[in-house]
Amino acid sequence: MLLRIIGALAALAIACGSAATLAEPSPNELLQKASANLTKAKTAHIDGTGSLAISSGLSISFDFKLNGDAEMPDKSRLSTQMSLLGQSLSVDTITIGGRTFSRGLMGGEWTESEANDPQSAVLDPLGQADLSAVAMVTEVDRAEIDGRMTRHLSYVIDQGKLVEKMKGAPSGTTPSLNVSGATGKGEIWIRTDDSQIVRQLVTLSVDIDGGLGIPGASPAADTSKFEISFDIKFSRIGEPISPTITAPPTR
Repeated sequence: MLLRIIGALAALAIACGSAATLAEPSPNELLQKASANLTKAKTAHIDGTGSLAISSGLSISFDFKLNGDAEMPDKSRLSTQMSLLGQSLSVDTITIGGRTFSRGLMGGEWTESEANDPQSAVLDPLGQADLSAVAMVTEVDRAEIDGRMTRHLSYVIDQGKLVEKMKGAPSGTTPSLNVSGATGKGEIWIRTDDSQIVRQLVTLSVDIDGGLGIPGASPAADTSKFEISFDIKFSRIGEPISPTITAPPTR
């Protein structure tokens, strides 16, 4: 009788453990669910830091801070502070459906980048929050952020999809850049109670044939290396944004 009771308790424990395991999504399932949840939330406030390094005959590197708001899936309004070549700069950017508007770097008026400009695309932190190009996901640990538990995941970005994004040309058209190599990876923190993304770290490295059009860079450079990282925190998820994000008047 005792052996039967022990056996029954063991079976119950195994069944409960199996049920708990099945109830918890895998890292890949959680990542896709969290991505969908952020899109459904429609809005979020963004605070973050980053760094950019470019080697094209002339090496340039700098750190920056950014803050602003996002309307998912493809709108953001950000202010970025940086120190470039000894000068402190503040740059405002608005992205809407792949179009990028900026002011501050070349003057006080808004200017629009060319459609599908790859450099603008890779500099858009909201664009890097797109998790559709993820190839491999693993769990790192579980950490508490702002008093709430999270699952900390790491992932690798699919190289082929990253290359296509950097080429900046729709399928069937001539790419604007010849990308010879691209790698990307990221880390993400997802709350366990509502599966919302609260932090994302993205690192990209791209080799581009020829120069990048940077002042002072050598136009004869065979290959330019472009490296950028973002560390983004999402807050006030789902709260109204005022004013709404719209395209600014351009010259």
